[in-house]
Parts: sequence; C-alpha cells; structure tokens
Amino acid sequence: MGTPPTTNPTAERDLRLDFFRGMALIFIFIDHIPGNKLAYATVGSWNFCDAAEIFVFISGYTAALVFGSMLLRAGPLLTALRIFGRCWVLYVAHVFIFVAFMAQVSLSAERLANPIFLEETGVDEFLKTPHLAVAHALTLTFQPAFMDILPLYIVLMLGLIPALPLIAHYPWAAIALSAALWIATLRFHLNLPTYPDGT
Repeated sequence: MGTPPTTNPTAERDLRLDFFRGMALIFIFIDHIPGNKLAYATVGSWNFCDAAEIFVFISGYTAALVFGSMLLRAGPLLTALRIFGRCWVLYVAHVFIFVAFMAQVSLSAERLANPIFLEETGVDEFLKTPHLAVAHALTLTFQPAFMDILPLYIVLMLGLIPALPLIAHYPWAAIALSAALWIATLRFHLNLPTYPDGT
C-alpha cells in the first residue's frame, strides 16, 4: 500500500546533504581568498569540478528529494506553488543581501579611500548608473562579486517546476534533455547575459 505520508518536516531532510553543502560553502569561501594556501586542500585544486558545482549539485539533489516526495503526495499544482513560494523567499533574501552588500562595500571603500575595492567587487557599476543597476538587480541580471549563487539557485529552482513531473514519470527523457541542453550550451555558447558585461 506504500508508506503513509509523514507530518514531520525533518523526515524528508538528510542531514548528511546539509553537512556536505555546508562544507562546499566553506570551500567556496576559502577559494575566494587570494593567496590562501588552504585553497590547495579544497576540491577545486585536485578535482574536475569545484566547490560551487558541488554546492549546486547537492542543492538540486536535495530539492528533488523534498519536492519529489511532495509531487507524489500532493500533485504537480501544489508542488509547483510550493517551489514558487520557496523561490520568492530566496528572491526577497537576495534583494536584502544585495542592499546590505552595496552599503557595506561603498562604506568600506569610502573609509579606506580605496576605489579599487569598488572595481573589484563590481559596485562601481552600481554607483555609475544606480537606476539601471537596481533594475537589473531586481531581474537578477546584475550580480556583483560573490552575489551570483542565490540568483543561480533561484533560476534552477524555477526550472524544477516543469522538470520535476518529467523526472518523476520519464526520467530517461529528462536525462536526455539535460544532456542535450549541456551539449547545445557548449556548441552554441548559450548564455544568460548579465549586466553590464553580458557574461
């Protein structure tokens, strides 16, 4: 008859996934410190992928576990609404972090009298044309330094809405489409352009 649905919200979580996702975030932090000798011990120095790709993979795997079980219990419409709700929470968090980041970097650059700090973080583009930068930030296309993880995660989570029913019912078709998208991206240089440089 199958396993009855559970009401325990932690029953769907695997703390091992949270642990390794946290480790990936620590490795990302270490890899972004210039001249850090600890970076030689992170996965990016000896592996075919870096910590950011591991973070994205584990996050996608976790999302598939959580929302996949919800799809089987509640159906595609409610699951899509829950995914969209999760994306909205992440979007609001990103906007708040963006504002705090802009304020902190601008204040630090002024106090330290170091305009190179603004250029290195991409905040100079915000100060040149704030009206355009804010508009692009709200559409997730303006991503200063270190601010690209949440926009990527939000876009991939939105992609889970149409992909999850396909994964549940036709997994090999989902794998084939994923491989085709990967090959097409490499072959035709597909890109989601960002502001202002387009990469």
